[in-house]
Order: sequence, then C-alpha cells, then structure tokens
Amino acid sequence: MAYRFLFEIPATLADEANTVVTSTGDAQVVVQRPAHGLGFDEPYVNLTVAAHTLRVIAPLKAWAAEIGATRSDSRIHAGIVLHSGERVILSDTEAEGIVGAIRRDQPWVERYTPKIGEHEFDLPPTRRREAFSQATALTVAGPTADIVLGADLIGAEEELTVRGVDYAVIQVADLPPAERLYREIFNLVIMQRMKQDDEGTWQDLGQDDDAATAAQDGTGADIVFLGNGALNVALLRAGRAVRLDYAQVTNELSISVEPETANKIRAQVLMRNYTMLTSTGPAFGFRDPFGVVWNVHPVS
Repeated sequence: MAYRFLFEIPATLADEANTVVTSTGDAQVVVQRPAHGLGFDEPYVNLTVAAHTLRVIAPLKAWAAEIGATRSDSRIHAGIVLHSGERVILSDTEAEGIVGAIRRDQPWVERYTPKIGEHEFDLPPTRRREAFSQATALTVAGPTADIVLGADLIGAEEELTVRGVDYAVIQVADLPPAERLYREIFNLVIMQRMKQDDEGTWQDLGQDDDAATAAQDGTGADIVFLGNGALNVALLRAGRAVRLDYAQVTNELSISVEPETANKIRAQVLMRNYTMLTSTGPAFGFRDPFGVVWNVHPVS
C-alpha cells in the first residue's frame, strides 16, 4: 500500500522538487495543483507524492535545507500537508517526526490489517479499569446552553463509574475526530485527558491538550472524559491497529434535551448525512459514525 502526501512549495521550485522525489527510486509526483491559501505574491503548489516507502522524506528535508527553506527567517515555505489538513513545516520537525505523522495520517491505516510498529496500540480491559480508577473525574464549567437534561445509559456496551459519576464508554480508533464530533453535536466539554506512559503510569494531560497535534507526534491521550449536564462519555482509543466494525456496535444511548436543542442536533445529523433510524414526532434516533445509536427526546 503506497503512502500519499502533499509536498507544498513555491511553484518556481516544483520541477526541482520533482527531481528530488523521483531520485529516490520508489516515489513519484502523481499530481500537481495550486495550493490553497498561500502565496499571493509568489504562487505555491501542492505536489501529490506517492511512495512505496518514506525514504523520500530525508532527501526532501535535505533539499529544503539547501535552498534555505528550513531557516526560521526564510521567505520560502516548504512543508507536508496531511489528509487531515494539518501542515507539518519542515523547519519545525525532524525527518523522523514527519515520517511518523505521514504514517499515522494515511486513510488506509484505519481500514486494513496487519499494522506494525507505531501503528499498533491496544488497551487491554484490565488497563482500562486502572485508568478509570486513577481518573480524578474533574469538575469543569459546563455549557450554559444546549444542556443535556437527562441521560439513559442502559443500552451502553460498557458503563463505568468514576467518583460517583456514570460514564458511557465509547471505543474509537482515533480520539480527535470523536472528540470533535461529540463536542459539536452534543456540546460536550473536555473534563480530563489521560495517557499511559512507557512505565505503565497514567498521566493527566490537562483539558487544554492539543489533541490533533498530539495525535500526529504520538503524545495523544488514550482516554478522554467529556460531559454536558446529565450526559457523561469516556472515549477510549482502541488504536488504528484494532479493527472496529462500527456496523456491529451495539452501543445505544438516550438523552433528553430542550426542543430547541433537539432541533439543533437534528439539523447536525441531517447536514452530516448520518443514518436516521427513527423519527416519531419531535423525537428521533440516529447512528453516528462510530456506530453509537442516539435516541433524542425533547422535553419542555
């Protein structure tokens, strides 16, 4: 399976960069198109690079250094654009870090097995329990609008209680997309992020941890606690090496919200084209991209 990424450089250097890419023998530029949002005075381009290995990164970084693109004061920008939209600037990142970011970013990493090396991660059930037992279940200021008034977790695949608070456990391949989705749809707020270090100790990463950036450099959380009113969720990172068949997930949660909040959630569901399972009057049910069924009940 070939790796793909965008190499973003000034248009005047495109031919030279193409030569560097092809010189490695296992990589080539397959598409060249104008870059978006860069280079009003000097146009930039995105070179779509397909590579059987990522040996091409070291020569690209060396070439960028030769033309001065890796100096902090340079007028020349050179970087890698990931599928997620994140830019990895060559001047800010070592070659090994760039390679790791590209590997973790590949769409096929989440769809195919086997995975090896840094792609692998799994959190055994016993370690999950340890993490939840060590969590402090921080109390943070919740939202002032679109508050979840009630939550029924009886249909949750796994439910755990931390410091007297009941959490529905949702297992996902990668945390940042799940965090973003549940924050946008249900107005959940981050209460705690935790990661297990190499010695097995659980560390609190803080609520302001940059989840998207941390996921690229391998320092992201393993468990995230979120909440809004009566609804509390614990997102558990299964790892991209673990195959999750979301079609087989049996997680089912029910929430009660004000009619206006229910309408906002419905609008999000329809706009994102999620599967609508039931619609009876103002109440409705849908399945999210992580296989969880949500039953939304408006209450006055």
